[in-house]
Order: sequence, then C-alpha cells, then structure tokens
Amino acid sequence: MSGARLHWPVTTTASFLAALTTWVSLWAWAGFVERPSGFLVPCLGACLMVAVTGLGLRWVRVPTLLVPVGQVVVLLLWLTHTWAGDLARAGWLPTSASLHEIGVRLSEGVAAANSFAAPVPESVPQIHAVLIVAGALTAVLVDLLACGFRQVPIAGLPLLAVYTAPVSILDGGVSWWGFAVAAVCFLLLLANDEAHRLAHWGRQIGGSQRLRDSAGTDVTTAALRSSARKIGLTATGLAVVLPVFIPTLSADLFDGPGPGGDGDGDAVSITNPVVDLKRNLSRGSDVDMVWVTTPDPSPSYLRIAVLDFFDGTTWKPSKRQIPVEQRAEGRLPRPPGLEPDVERSQVPYQFDIGSQFESRWLPTPYPVYSIDAPGDWRYDTTTMDFISAADGQSTENLSYRLEALKLAPTARQLQEAGPTGEEIFTPYTALPRSFPDSVRTLARDVTDQQVDKFAKAVRLQEWFRRDGGFTYSLRRSPGNGVEALTTFLGTGPKSRVGYCEQFAAAMAVMSRALNIPARVAVGFMRPQRIGDDRWVYSAHDLHAWPELYFEGTGWVRFEPTPAVQAPTVPAYTRGGAADALPDPVASSFNANQGQNRIDRAQDQQPATADPAADKGRGAGGGALLTGLLVALAAVLLAGLPRAARAWIRRRRWAQAGSWQQAAEAGWAELRDSAVDLGLPWDDSVTLRTRARSLAACFAEPGAAVDEWTGRRPSGPEANPAASEALQRLVQLVERARFARHRPAPDAAADADPHGPADRVRADVDLCVDALHAGVAGRRRLRARWLPGSLLHRSGGRTAGRRAVEARPLTEQGIDRAV
Repeated sequence: MSGARLHWPVTTTASFLAALTTWVSLWAWAGFVERPSGFLVPCLGACLMVAVTGLGLRWVRVPTLLVPVGQVVVLLLWLTHTWAGDLARAGWLPTSASLHEIGVRLSEGVAAANSFAAPVPESVPQIHAVLIVAGALTAVLVDLLACGFRQVPIAGLPLLAVYTAPVSILDGGVSWWGFAVAAVCFLLLLANDEAHRLAHWGRQIGGSQRLRDSAGTDVTTAALRSSARKIGLTATGLAVVLPVFIPTLSADLFDGPGPGGDGDGDAVSITNPVVDLKRNLSRGSDVDMVWVTTPDPSPSYLRIAVLDFFDGTTWKPSKRQIPVEQRAEGRLPRPPGLEPDVERSQVPYQFDIGSQFESRWLPTPYPVYSIDAPGDWRYDTTTMDFISAADGQSTENLSYRLEALKLAPTARQLQEAGPTGEEIFTPYTALPRSFPDSVRTLARDVTDQQVDKFAKAVRLQEWFRRDGGFTYSLRRSPGNGVEALTTFLGTGPKSRVGYCEQFAAAMAVMSRALNIPARVAVGFMRPQRIGDDRWVYSAHDLHAWPELYFEGTGWVRFEPTPAVQAPTVPAYTRGGAADALPDPVASSFNANQGQNRIDRAQDQQPATADPAADKGRGAGGGALLTGLLVALAAVLLAGLPRAARAWIRRRRWAQAGSWQQAAEAGWAELRDSAVDLGLPWDDSVTLRTRARSLAACFAEPGAAVDEWTGRRPSGPEANPAASEALQRLVQLVERARFARHRPAPDAAADADPHGPADRVRADVDLCVDALHAGVAGRRRLRARWLPGSLLHRSGGRTAGRRAVEARPLTEQGIDRAV
C-alpha cells in the first residue's frame, strides 16, 4: 500500500469535492451584483483554504468539532491580511484596529444589500464583503457535514439554502446550467462517500475485474457504475427540464397580479418613465392632462416617479418591494428625514385626470400627508411615489383626493443639517466604477469656495442656470449615460446644450460626487390657472429635476434647468445661498457638520474626533469580536469533558498509595476507558470473563489495516504484550479483593508508595492503547472529547469500592468468610 494512502486522511477527495460543490453553488449569487467576479474569485480561494485546512487538521487527528474552528481562524487571518493588512501585526495577526476595519466592511456591505435592488451596481463593491464571508462560512459548514461527520446528504441542506435566496429574490432565478453543474458536483461527492462506505464491507471490485457466478456466466461491475451514472444524470436532467412543462405557481405571484388579478401581490415591477419625457415635450400640441382643485395659491411640482438608481447608462427606479399594507388609503408615514421643526402646512387637493394621460404612476405633490385613491395604488416608503399594483390599472380618467404637506425649510436649517444615516448615504451617493474622474474634479472646482453641502448644492444650481454657459434645447438626443454626461458638461461644440433630463441628471451625479445624496424626479413642473382654485397641467409641463437629501428636512427639490424653461427656483435657494448664510470664515458652522465619517466631504476634515460619530461603524467590529469570544467559549466548552476525564484519571492514580488501591484504580481506569470507547461492560460477570471480552478487542497500535475489513487484526494474539498486562492486572485485582491480607508479591515495590501505582499504570496503559488500536478512529475521537464514563460511573468503581469496604469479612481469607 502506498505511503500516501497511509498518511492522507480518507476525506482527501471528499474535501476538494465539497469545496468545488460549494463554489459552483455560489454561482447562483451572481445575479445579486453586476460584477460577480468581485466575490466569486475570493470565494474560490476561501473554499480551497477551507478544504486544505480541514485536511491538515484531520491529518493530525484534531477532533471533528474543532476543525471548523481552525478553518474559521485561517479565514480570519486571510481576511485580516486582505482587508486590513496595514492595521494587523506582521500583516496577518488581527488587532483591535483590523477587527474594527473588517467590521466596518461587513456593516457597509449589509447596508448596501439593504439599500440596493439586485443587481447591486459595480460602483458599490461593499456588497462583496458580505457575499465572501457568507460563501466562506457555507464552505466551512459543508466541509463539516460532508467530511467531518461524513453525512453528505445532510450537507445538501446548506447548499439548498444557497439557492433559496436567488430563487426568492431574483426575477430570473438561477440559470439551469449553473444548477446542473452544481448537481453533478454534488452527485460526485455522494458517489465518493458511498464508495468509501462500501469499501468497509470488503475488497472493491474494479471495473475491469470480472466474476463468475454459479452457472459459469461472466459478471462485471461496470454495469453497476453505468447505472449509477444514468440514474444521477437522469435525475439532474429531470430536475432542470420538468419545471418547464409542469404547470406551477409562477414566481410572478410575488411581482404583482397576473392578467385579471386584483392587485394583491406584494411587489410591483417598474419601468423607466424617462423614455416618454422628451416625446411629450417635443410634440406640437400641448394637451391638457391633469386638473387640480386646491386652495393653494401657487401649486407647483407634481411628482410621477423617482429615479434613484444610476447604472452609468441611465437613471431608473430601483426595484421595490411594496406590501399590500402600503395601499394609498388614509394617512401615510412620515417622509424620510423630515423632523417636526420644519415649518409646514396641510393643503387639500382634488385630482381629475383625463383620458390623454395614461400612467402606472400617480401624480402627487411631495410629501403627501394622506390620500384616498380608488383601486390598488401603493407607495414606497423610501421614495413616497405611488405605483399601480393591478394589471390594467392606470391613471386614465381617474379622480382622487389627498392632503399634502407644504414645507418651508430655511436656508439655515438646510445648512445646519446633521450627518446623513448610512441607509441613505450609501445608496444615494453610489456612482458606477466607470464614472469619469473629470466630472468629480469639475464638481469640486465649481464648488470649491463653499464650506457646507447645502451651499455646494445651491452653487451647482446657479452654475447650471447662469454661470456655466448652458443652453436649454430640445434638439439634443435623449440620454444621460457617462459618455453623454461628459459631452454635456464639456466645452466642445455640442456641449452644454440639453433639456431638463440632462440638467437634472448632471446635477444629481455631480452632487453624488460631492457626497451629497441625490436622485432624479420626473413629473409636472407648473400648472396654468383656469378658474378659482382650479388648475391644469399639460403635456409641455412634463419635467425632470434633482432631489437632494438633508437630514432634518429630508428630500428637497433643486432646479438646475435654465430660466427659459424653469423660471423660478425653490425659495430656500433664492438670492444666492452664500449671501443668505453666515460667513464661513467669521462664524463656526454646526458642530455636527462633517463629523459623520460616512457623510463627510472629501475636502472637509473635523477639528476633533467625536467617538459617538463612529459608533455605528464600530458596531460591526464589536459584533465580530463578540462572535470570536463566543467561538472561544464554545471551544473551551467543547474541551471541558476531556479536561474532566483527565482530572479524574490523575486523581485516581494520585490516591493509589497501596498495591490494593493501585489494583482497584487500574481496573476502574480500564473500565472507564472501555466505556469511553463505546465497548460493552458488564459488572455482573467475573473478572476473568470481563478480561476475555476485552482481550478480544485488542489490536497492535501502528499495525497495517487489513484491506479486506478496513480494520487492524484484533484478538489476544494480535497484541501479546497487552494480553499479558491484562492478565497481570486481573490477578492483582483478584488478590486485592479475595486473597488473605498479606503483602504484595513484590514487597520492595510496595514499600515505595508510587511503585505499585506506576507498575499497574504501565499495564493499564498497554491495555488502553490496545483497545484504542482495535476500534475505528471516530470512536477514539469520541472517547477523547466526549468520554461516556462521565455519565456512566456506577459500575466498576462502585464494585471495587464495595470489595474493598468488605475487607472485614475477608481478613481471615475468603474461605474463612464463607
């Protein structure tokens, strides 16, 4: 037999198959992000590390339950070196600073996962940290089940969980070929495990080997393996193909109702409304669309939809989950970021929409206080726009009522806005990886004289409307991708000419480049008065504008489109923000300004550090440190039974002062060792009967494993030295219990209190080693870490104790006592 087979664990192949199966299963997560290689490549390395670490630890016979602990430690060292190597000792060993940085990465990843709809854009790589850690931990769990406990079918459960998330979240589910490849890998893992199990039943017959049955007919095992392959591949193929032909409940059940539905679904699919914007602005006739009755003396912008996701090509609504509870009925929740100290008033509106305007979005002012719209219209709590949740339902000929909040924030309130929370800052400042640095530089150059973010936003608005040399024109082609944006903001012959779409998109991305949360809104700009409290919005009033977020007020409107199309700007931006606000040099602005590490401009550094500002970012590191402490406690708890068993052994031998006590201690230790190994022990039989049963389990440590049985040869003849030691121990126990009270056979040894214990202990060790050699490795592992004798301690010990306590009856010998 080769040396490799003698030294490498039997789970070598299984370890790498488990790693491969886990990694292939992680392909199902590719739809979560725009750049799957950002987490799949690191996950491949993590799976290989888990496999190699598990092999090494099992090679040196580390207990099964401690193998995943070692794997997690290796992964932690790797993540420390990769993510926070400059903060670690020697670039690898974790420190409090490196753990904090890892926690920050994970918390940012969680925030990105909660903020963005799949696929998360390439400009938000924070999501990769969460996927890498989740994939690595999945690999650890699969390795533990498939290779540690040798329960490959159960290892399929975490792999199934890997598929649960994309099937539930992604519109297209998972690809059939990815599932098929993962299924084949799992079948190989199963086949390898079953082959190993069958090997214990006898010698395996190779595919080229043939047998001859009783009738003299040749028999080959190749057909068996062929059948196994056919069954496995057929089952996989059916799992992939049958769902196409079998009628089932479609996943669209969770994306809104089907044809003729009543709108009870929990999610609504949204398309991009910008495609109709220029068409309606460019056509000749100005068609009346929306009639409004309101006591408001100056009704203004109506929002139709919010475009909060920029993928580098276009602005569009992110995917939203809108439960049935969020119907457009009654009072609505408070808008994000709006605090009570902002001046406001409630204004009623009656909307009547004609047949010329057909939309799946409900035109409303922002923000809405309460609404009553017939049909199934629902709102998104993050954007507060209203979307149809029933097929065939639109705004055509619709009438509805609402109450809106007319806000009047001051320039000072917006200037003194506090730090933005991560749930707003991360998604609404995200830009694609391809975003040009020239636009970032331009945004900083235009606003370099302003201190706070509100002043920067007002400066951008004025730059687009007056100082930047921009011209409003509908002759420009639609689009606001990176290339179109660069052209629009450039200085060439076709630059700085566009209509509201380009102005709104350009100001939104430049605001994001300055770390100001921004998005684009599409709706109607200004109505025409047609009577007392009666107004009408027409097709030429369709418009797009940016909304920027300031904590305390929430989302506020800005108007970068030149005055030829948008004559007015919001009141809080009039007169030049720099004139309305205190002198940035002479006065000290809000102490909270810029202290949030997430919401801090690149060119602005706080004078002093605020520990509370980083509390949220440290939460992830604290949670990770807590997890490590819990893992350490689990390791200590796992080692507690072994430590208790070792303490009993040391105490037992330390109390064996005489040869009688040494004999009883030796027999009790042998009994406990047998129980630890799961060997049957019957205290009701004689010592010699018990000894014969034990000797039948003896094997020679280090002996070759029989290729037929998969075990070492066992029996009294397999280890003569242990058999002789057992015989000596039995005779000594018999003398201690039943012979007349007299010195031990070796009186000189008995004179030394440690002599008999050491001599008996040597014999017991020979017997215990022989017992360990005669059982499977799993039993030896369980004996070391989960010794059964701790729970079954009444037999041998009490029997020996009763014999010793009965000494007064046998002072004259057992024959005289009877």
